[in-house]
Order: sequence, then structure tokens, then C-alpha cells
Amino acid sequence: MKKGLLIFCITAIVVIAVAFYILYLPKDSFARGITVGGEKIGGLSKTQAENLIETKVNEFLEKDITFHFSNSEGIYSKEIKIKDLGIVFDIEKSLEEPFSVGRKFSSNSSINDFFQNTKEKIASLKGNYQFSLIATIDGKEEKEEGFEKFFTENFGKFEIPPQNAVVIFNEKTLDFDIEEPKEGLLFSREKIKKEIEKNAGFLIISNIYLVLEDASPEITQEMALSAANQAKEILKAGPYVLLAEEKRIEVPQKTLGNWFSFIPQKKDNQITLSPSLNEELIQNYLAEISNSINIEARNPVLSFEEGVLKIIIAPKTGKILKIEESAKKIQENILAKEKQISLRFEEVEPKITEEKINELHIEKLIGTGTSNFAGSPKNRIHNIKIATAKFNGMLIAPDEEFSFNQALGEVGPAQGYLPELVIKNNKTVPEYGGGVCQVSTTMFRAAVYSGLEITERKSHAYPVKYYNPQGFDATVYLPSPDLKFKNNTGNWILIQAKIKDNNLTFEFYGKDDGRKVIVKGPYQYDFQEDGSMKARLEEEVWKNGELILKKTFLSFYKSPNLYPTTNAE
Repeated sequence: MKKGLLIFCITAIVVIAVAFYILYLPKDSFARGITVGGEKIGGLSKTQAENLIETKVNEFLEKDITFHFSNSEGIYSKEIKIKDLGIVFDIEKSLEEPFSVGRKFSSNSSINDFFQNTKEKIASLKGNYQFSLIATIDGKEEKEEGFEKFFTENFGKFEIPPQNAVVIFNEKTLDFDIEEPKEGLLFSREKIKKEIEKNAGFLIISNIYLVLEDASPEITQEMALSAANQAKEILKAGPYVLLAEEKRIEVPQKTLGNWFSFIPQKKDNQITLSPSLNEELIQNYLAEISNSINIEARNPVLSFEEGVLKIIIAPKTGKILKIEESAKKIQENILAKEKQISLRFEEVEPKITEEKINELHIEKLIGTGTSNFAGSPKNRIHNIKIATAKFNGMLIAPDEEFSFNQALGEVGPAQGYLPELVIKNNKTVPEYGGGVCQVSTTMFRAAVYSGLEITERKSHAYPVKYYNPQGFDATVYLPSPDLKFKNNTGNWILIQAKIKDNNLTFEFYGKDDGRKVIVKGPYQYDFQEDGSMKARLEEEVWKNGELILKKTFLSFYKSPNLYPTTNAE
């Protein structure tokens, strides 16, 4: 009886000890028998487990993995360090589920929790809990490094990418053609990545054997044909007309056809193809036509008479095409087959309004330039008058660099100009606008006598009688050469032009800033029998006894004999 009691007590102690061993789980320790990534972490604390796994992961990343591919030409193998594939391990998250083994608690702790946790602890002792590490091939920089770069550089050459069916606009037929799709051969990159990630989850190094798989194009012939038919319906629903204030601009079919784009869209794992319009191409088109439809803001045209500044023509608000908004509007309306599209404009106020006239401080004449065009042909005189009118009443802002060509604008029949002789390409030839240099020369003289800073000026190729005295001329031709000068007076300048008999005069009005202008010359020298010569002109500007600007203009005139026509501009 005593012996039986002893056996019972020993058995009870063993059972209690085993039960305690099984049931007792320290606060910060994993259940016994658990493995993560092939490493035993049972009984370890979180910190100990993390350190162990991190060490093993680092060792794993330094090892090599080999990729193999074989075809009719032989076997191709390439080795790379595992860390260079861009594998990322989330150790902390990998330990969350293992740590929860034997620690299940419901909202209302019950006897069921006790039995469930006991069951899990016993199962862990049997080795039933073997967890994988969370390992992913990070894709944030796939194109530049890591798996994608390695794979493309080494195995991409063996692939034959499938070719989608493509819709192409035919400018000759104004229709849409279909480029047929083609099958391809690709490695399943996603499948390869998942295999690597799976092995990495258990820190297993396993060679990767690559196999090319058939790859079908995403866009089939039927899909492309359907999209082409939709685009054809939109195209034929035209013509589409752009409404720009009082102007109506019809979009040519050829232009519209080239706007179409066909970009595959993916939604709910379904690929679709439908026609769209390339917004950038529409914007480029609008930028090209914007100059013809924009209405520039216009400063008032002024006149200074008897010491009084008067408004001849009132200022005008401008309207500038809003290209991006208009492009979106065109895109939406045409796709909806709406034939009339109102473009979007933004109002632009002129720099000078009637309210600001008195702030200009235009008080007196500050400089004058004159030239004589006696003997000019009828067309030349006509062109001089057309060009002169462009500048009469024009304002130049303080510190503004004035460009004669920019202010003049286009020169052609649409602007009222007639053909007349000009110097061009070492010849004297008839061209629209001949005679405009009379205006630029006179403007140059007024700017010099006003003490303005001349930033660009070029003399004529040979001496021309209309610009006597030689050395005080300025030739212009769009887009260059140009006449440019800077308004260095610190105040606004008003340009006023007059033509009386054969004399053209430019008057610059502004505010007296105390400057004194001295013009020396022009001095002509080095005369040759063939008519070539040189000239020098000097401009000095003094203020408060100090020289603030000094400029020398040199002119080198060739012989008129080098140019076939004598009666030239």
C-alpha cells in the first residue's frame, strides 16, 4: 500500500511537471517547438528570436543563387548574390503569428480559451508549427536595379515579346488600318519571383531553372478592329468646328485622325481598347493657331499736343486662348461627337488703362529723329506710311528693351505692304515691305538723340541715299537683324510719328530727368572709288556732370557695285 502510494505521488508529480512545462508560457517567449524560416525559436524571447532570424537572414543574403536556361544553342547560367535581387524580409511581421501560438484569448476569457491554448502548445511540441518568413522581391525600383534589371539584362535577350494589334491612322485614305498581333515567348517573371520568395521564406537556396512560355498579346485583332470602328464613327461625324470669339476654325480630318490614340486600359483584370485623343497633340495644334485667334490687350494710343497728353484710341482688353482647358474641351466634345466646340479664353487687361494715364508722367519732348525719303518710288512711300503708323502713339515702359521687329510684326500683303526693293542675300530684290528701313533708321536717330541705350543696331550693306548722312542708319529684316534699345530714363516714353512732304520724324516724349545728350558725327572716312566707305557715330549721355552712357557706332559700307540694282532700299 505504501509502495502504491509512492508510485501515485511520483506519477502525480511528473504529470504536474509535464503539465506545467506544457502550459506555462513566459510573458515574452514563443511556445516551445516553433520554427520560423527553418530556425527553432521555441522558448526564445521576442528580442532573442529577432536577433537570431536577422543573423540568419543576413547570412542568407550574402549567398549566391544560380539561374539556368537551356535552348538549342546550349545552356546559359548566371549567378547573382541573393541580396542583389532586391529581396526584402519583414522579420517583425513574420514573428507576429508564431508568437500568438498558445496565446488565444476571446473577449470573454473562458475555459474554451484554456483548452485551445493547451492544444496549440501540445501541437507545437510535436513540431506542427513551422512558419515561413515574409520575403518579397521589392518592386519600388525594379526598372533600375534588383531582380528586373538582372533578369532583363541576362535573360531578356531570349524572350520574344508578343505584339499587340495596333490601330494606325492612314493619312492617304483618312481611315484606320490594323497592324496584326503576334504571339510571343516570355519567362513568367511573376512565377519566378514567387518561387524565389517561397524558398527565401525558409532561407533555402535553390537554383532556378527557366522555361520560356507562350505569351499571347493583350490586344487582339477583334479588339483593335472594334476600337478602329469607333474612331471611324467619330471621325466621320465631323466636321468639328472650333468657335473662337468671332472666328470659326474647322479641324481638318487629317489633323483629327492623327490625334487619335489607342491605349489599353485595365479594369478588374480585364483589358479593353477604345479610342481617345492625344491631349498633347491637341495642345500643340492650339499653340500653332493661337496667334491667329488671340486678341492682344492694347494700350491706349496717345498724342502729346500743346503740352497735353490726349487719348486718340482707347485701351482694349485682350483675350488669350487657354490652351490646356481648351484641349480638354476639344477632347471631351469630339469623343462625344459634338461638332461645335467653344474654346476657352482668358481676359488680359492692358498695362495702361485710362485711369493710369496721369501716372505715365509724359511731360515734354526728350528726343527727335528725322530722315528724308525724297525720290522714293510710289510703293516705297506707301510702305513707309504703313510701317510708320504701327509706331505712332506707342508706349515704351521704363527699363523695357524695345524691339523694332517685334513691335512692327508681320510684313506682307495681308498687312497692306507692297513689293519694293530690299537688300537680301547679297542682292537687291523686290519684296513686300521695301522701305521699312527708312522707319527703323529714323527710329534709331530718335533713340540716340533721346540718350537711350542702343542694344542692337546694324548698318546697311552699302551707302543708300535715303539715309544721309551715312553712318546714322539702321537696317532691319524679320527676324533679324533688328533694332533694339533700352528705355533707361526710368519713366514711360511716348512715340509720336509725323510725315510731312518727304520728311519722316519720330518724336520721343517723356519726363525730363536732367540728362544731356551729345551726339558726335556721323564722321565718314576711308572713301574708295568703288563707293565703299566707313563711318563713325558717338553717343554720350551726361547727368549731373557725370558721364552715364557712351556708345560708338561703326559702319562699314561695301561698294554698291556688288549689288546689281542701283535704285535700292
